[in-house]
Amino acid sequence: MHTRLIFIRHARSTWNDLGRWQGQADPPLSRRGHAEAHLLAERLRLQPRAFDHLYASDLQRAAGTATIVAEALGLPLTLDPVWRERAVGEWEGLTSEEIEARYPEHWASRLRGPMEAPGGEGPEEVLQRARRGCDALLERHRDQSVAVISHGGMILACLVHLLGLPLAGFGLLVGGEHTAISQVTITDGHARLTRLNDAAHLFLMTPQSAS
Repeated sequence: MHTRLIFIRHARSTWNDLGRWQGQADPPLSRRGHAEAHLLAERLRLQPRAFDHLYASDLQRAAGTATIVAEALGLPLTLDPVWRERAVGEWEGLTSEEIEARYPEHWASRLRGPMEAPGGEGPEEVLQRARRGCDALLERHRDQSVAVISHGGMILACLVHLLGLPLAGFGLLVGGEHTAISQVTITDGHARLTRLNDAAHLFLMTPQSAS
């Protein structure tokens, strides 16, 4: 029995264009993000039966990306807050440079293992949420292919959970480009990482669509 869980990072938001950390803040897709989402949708449309079911975070940047994909593939879309990004507390709305200057020790933690954002969702908390979401999909969609359009931090948590990595695994993986595709295939309870941060479709983006 094979079940495929396909995790796709959302397209760029207006805050991504500004370099601001979002967490569970809810900015919409930017113009560039819309172009990325359409490239993703076209790539998936050309794949025979890319997946059977589509889920997404209810935050605008993920829901907007997923809506474009769902319309291109003719699939129903289920929005679920379990797939929201990890809350980042006091970092929300700040740039990386501002975070590094104000919280140097916490900023360095992201390279050593699980990131610790003051006032945000702890690594164990987001891992528990990822476990809850993934386990529900595996129970509901056995022997099927399911795509989840989510966020970089949440996708990392799902990979750490499914692959049985320790908390240090958060520091070994990266979330990839916007609209990057990662995939875990579960066979008889054994999970394998079969694709990681595949964003080949973005190479088709023109300078005009990216502006």
